Amino acid sequence: MWLCDLPSTALNDHWPQHTFRVLWEEGQSQKECVLFKGHKDCWSQDSVTEEQVFRCELSVEKSTVLQSELESCKELQALEPENKWCLLTIILLMRALDPLVYERETLSYFETLKAADPMRSAYLDDLRSKFLIENSLFKMEYAESRVVDLSQRGLTILCHLEHLLVVTHMNLSDNLLRCLPPSLAMMRCLEVLEADENRIETLEGLPPLPRLEELSLCNNRIRRPSDLRALASFPKLAHLNLQGNPLCQIPGVQSELATLLPNVATILT
Repeated sequence: MWLCDLPSTALNDHWPQHTFRVLWEEGQSQKECVLFKGHKDCWSQDSVTEEQVFRCELSVEKSTVLQSELESCKELQALEPENKWCLLTIILLMRALDPLVYERETLSYFETLKAADPMRSAYLDDLRSKFLIENSLFKMEYAESRVVDLSQRGLTILCHLEHLLVVTHMNLSDNLLRCLPPSLAMMRCLEVLEADENRIETLEGLPPLPRLEELSLCNNRIRRPSDLRALASFPKLAHLNLQGNPLCQIPGVQSELATLLPNVATILT
């Protein structure tokens, strides 16, 4: 990731657009982006689809072979419904063939596999979360959107945030997240973050997000104002919603939060 903040004096207001080009001499490669008049940012980003970041391009011959293998595994699974290795192979084959076409069926097989292999349920939840986030990235790229909705997915982890650099609004509500990872710092353009109805207990270790203005953490498991100390270094945070957290039952918590986070204009408890 390469970022560049330009002073307003570097731009000519009379021009309809400015073109920026970054060159790497050794590799003789370049990236280019266009900033249009009235816009405050622009970017160039590699395509996760074209670059085959999450899956390999399959030839017709390979697709045919994998499809045949998938049908064979399904036949075996019908005979041995609790064969966990067969179930996992089915999931991975569907993933290789077409993750979006097989998305709903893949999720169903995950539930069957968790029931057959409860000792690895945490690993399977994380793998399922990874696949769902990758699918969301595919969909978001096709829509060219800067808003990503990952709510109600049963997510236990967040990953691939390096591919969400230009997102301005992210909804993580109604998942199973226990924390917001330090890698969230990659999302330098994020302005609104919704993370209601999770299992978050603390924001300790969360680096400041330079553009974040609104943060909603309703109905999580935050017990102490000190668990929110990291937010004091968020330069633009103006609205914080903490309703439904255990700390809201603490007498005088509103004044304690106001002292801890003096730059946050609105704190709802």
